[in-house]
Amino acid sequence: MKILKIFVLAISLISISFASANSVKAQVTPPDFPLCSNPQGTIKVNYDSGVHGIPGDPNAYSGSDSVYTIDADRTQQCFCSEAGNGIQTNWWKVNSLNQEEIDSLVKLGWNFIPSGSVWGLDASAYMAFNSTYSCASTNSTATSSGSDNIQGNVLAAATSTGGSVLGLAATGNLLTIAFYATLGVISLLFGIILKRSRASSEL
Repeated sequence: MKILKIFVLAISLISISFASANSVKAQVTPPDFPLCSNPQGTIKVNYDSGVHGIPGDPNAYSGSDSVYTIDADRTQQCFCSEAGNGIQTNWWKVNSLNQEEIDSLVKLGWNFIPSGSVWGLDASAYMAFNSTYSCASTNSTATSSGSDNIQGNVLAAATSTGGSVLGLAATGNLLTIAFYATLGVISLLFGIILKRSRASSEL
């Protein structure tokens, strides 16, 4: 009876370990983005006015639009409406993410964009996150100099969300560690049972 109980306990521990490993595997931390109130990077496009779209939003918005390339994987876009209401969109290139990680970000409010080429970005997969900000005092600062020579009019807007520098959770190694840790616990339990059984038989 004791061995049956230990066996059931061992199976439960294995199930819990793999459930926890799968939960951690799906977690992914987005990179940091600057605020549109203090944009950084190199200007990609800059428009005084026009009609723009926002990823994940079917509406069209009129106002100014400035897009900044922060690095190879991050693009910051700052849209400011004629009324001074801003929408900031974080564009994050995510070729390295699997479907489970993408789904976890979608649940947090990110929008999956299969190809950035539709929005004037690289033909790669992106996650886009929208947030609002006040731009009433900065709406008139955008200029369109040189915009006619810039290819790829990005149709939308802005960037801002928390998150530390990219740090994807390990996937394969974590499962292996959990498996061997569980095996170690099971072996220890069986060792204790065998030792007690031998001690009882000697008595």
